[in-house]
Amino acid sequence: MKFLIGVDCDGPACVVGDPGRPLSLSRDMPFAREQATRETDAAARALLDSGAAERVVVWDNHGFGSNLVFDRLPQKVEVMLGTGFGRRFPGLDETFAGVLMIGYHAMEGTPNGVLAHTYSPDAFRAVRVNGRTAGEIALDASVAGEFGVPLIFLASDNHGCDEALQFMPWIETVATKQGLGRNCAFSKHPAAAVEEIYEGVARALGRIHEMKPFTFRRPPHVEIHFKKPIQALKARIRRKGWRLAGPLTLRATLPSMLEWQC
Repeated sequence: MKFLIGVDCDGPACVVGDPGRPLSLSRDMPFAREQATRETDAAARALLDSGAAERVVVWDNHGFGSNLVFDRLPQKVEVMLGTGFGRRFPGLDETFAGVLMIGYHAMEGTPNGVLAHTYSPDAFRAVRVNGRTAGEIALDASVAGEFGVPLIFLASDNHGCDEALQFMPWIETVATKQGLGRNCAFSKHPAAAVEEIYEGVARALGRIHEMKPFTFRRPPHVEIHFKKPIQALKARIRRKGWRLAGPLTLRATLPSMLEWQC
């Protein structure tokens, strides 16, 4: 079986960032890179140790996509990195058995969600699909779902885990920390989170027959709500086929979520 692990850097244990700054510009970023690497390594090892994984691909998707300490990952994994891909979960197709998410976070506006945002903390107030507000977890999972590939495991803060289970109650989750505010948390020890992720991925593999692809009803009607009118105007110029639906909102009907680009 083949698996793809999507990795963000906001959700690992003991990562809270700095007030008023994106994580990439915070004092926390060096540790976030290290801990995201350790948690990704745990997930990859669990897949490989099971004997069921013939191929494991790691997709670094935080910011410009070059954050992990790649030479600390298992030598058998392959790495997707950088920016400019045409869609989320690049390289994924219907031959994969599942996707996993490490270091993800809750959507913009989540009370007490650590570093909660939806793709762009400066620009996006909300993304809605068919009228339902969705964050990066559900949106990325829906891209995999278009190929019939299920999300099987997520590691995030407790709010991100709760959000994921609202959309996909069958997945395995590990809460790395309890979010008490945007930049504060009650966190598990980094090593304890690593152990729990290894065990959680092993549990997910044992239940893989219960996992279901997540999809939005086709065709998906997508709305992006921006924080400033100028952001919506600029995005309208860049996004072909999207139209303004008010000073802060862009709207489009997509053929499928494979056309979704953040």
